[in-house]
Amino acid sequence: MRTAQTLAIAGGPPTVPPGSHEPWPEITAADRAALERVLDRGVLWGPNAPEVTALEEEWSAYVGTRFCLLTNSGTAALHCAVVAAGVGPGDEVIVPAFSFVATAMAVLHAGAVPVFCDIDPRLHTIDTARIEELITPRTKAVMPVHVHGLPADMEEIQEIAARHRLAVVEDAAQASGGVYRGTRAGGLGDSAGFSLNGSKLLAAGEGGLFVTDDEQALVAARRLAIFGEDTPPLTRPARYRAYWAHGTGWNYRSNELVAALARSQLRRLDGHVATAQRNAAVLSAGLAELPGVEPPYVPPDRTCAFYRYRIRINPDELGFEGRAVELRDRLLCALQAEGVAASLWQLLPLPAQPVFRRRGFSPWRPGDSESLEPWDRDAHPEAARLLESSIVLGTADEPIFNQPSGLMERYVEAFEKVIEGIESVATADYRPVQPWPRVENWPPAQNWPPAQDRPPAQDWPPAQDRPPAQDRPPAP
Repeated sequence: MRTAQTLAIAGGPPTVPPGSHEPWPEITAADRAALERVLDRGVLWGPNAPEVTALEEEWSAYVGTRFCLLTNSGTAALHCAVVAAGVGPGDEVIVPAFSFVATAMAVLHAGAVPVFCDIDPRLHTIDTARIEELITPRTKAVMPVHVHGLPADMEEIQEIAARHRLAVVEDAAQASGGVYRGTRAGGLGDSAGFSLNGSKLLAAGEGGLFVTDDEQALVAARRLAIFGEDTPPLTRPARYRAYWAHGTGWNYRSNELVAALARSQLRRLDGHVATAQRNAAVLSAGLAELPGVEPPYVPPDRTCAFYRYRIRINPDELGFEGRAVELRDRLLCALQAEGVAASLWQLLPLPAQPVFRRRGFSPWRPGDSESLEPWDRDAHPEAARLLESSIVLGTADEPIFNQPSGLMERYVEAFEKVIEGIESVATADYRPVQPWPRVENWPPAQNWPPAQDRPPAQDWPPAQDRPPAQDRPPAP
């Protein structure tokens, strides 16, 4: 039995000392040498430039697909994947209600309509039991998201898609290195999109990777990404660009510096995935013994890359009689005070966002007045419950996939301390989470007291949160 300790929110020392975290992204001497190689060569751009071409070949080999296309963002890669799947204006694509906005935004970019499906309460990925009830004659594709690095139930999704002749587009933005039944994420559908954002396990600042086995899908993606054109390879003698656009296209090209950095980081990707899985195992072993805390579940037929580690909180087991969202916020404050890199990722399900409630899904324009369709929380109850009662361990600049295992043991100690002191946590002063910018009807009415009884709005993030990364002392 641990000796009771004063919580950090009550003036006690934090469990995790300042400076304990390793920063992310990790930039090594090899990364710097890769960038210098590009600068020395003098070739900085081009859809068929040396570093771009090499990265595309290396990533397709890593994932196990025939083709890869580098883009300037994960969103662009998803847009390419949606279009390459044959999705066009007026079509429908089934997407999970819990994801980053880029998932459904890529559908809008294709002129199609995202149809939101609730999530599996245990896996947090799309609920395969709910997909078929959403299929209509306009449905063209299903877009599972391997959220937090956990592959979705792809065999069931493929069976549904085959019955209804639908394409399967993987949103693998968070799942670089995740594996499902022996196949890496990205090689499980008709096409897929990955992200190279600086917060991801394969971090190159910004960028995306589209993959497929279908040569015609690659042609469609390349034309979409480069002004509707086919671009000549770098050859001698030169082959002159025709500037011949076959259809509407965007400028989704990336550049040699991003490609070189991604290639260098790729050599360490498996190591970061292994670190994430080791750290997740330490956390899960320790947290599973605590009341009211549910670690993430990973089925035995797949591996999770653990881009983020999400825990669910059970108020009943902790004897908390208030609203789940209040306990979430109280625990978040207490854990952050203990030095844990605890955070939230997404505050409401995707269908609650204004963009998906605007008539015609039109872009926002200056002078627009918000005329939004109402959002029905009960249409996606599992996604709503998850976000109201869960906390994420790991942040964009302090993820779990590059931290020492001893730090994870400190995290477990901090949880033990906070759970043992739950009565103090439940009565201590705290600041409810306030999004920035302000969100209409925040927090959700069914989880919050009437307006006159709510605490005053606060700046976000709360004052007791740790300072931004650039203001923190360097790790020793």
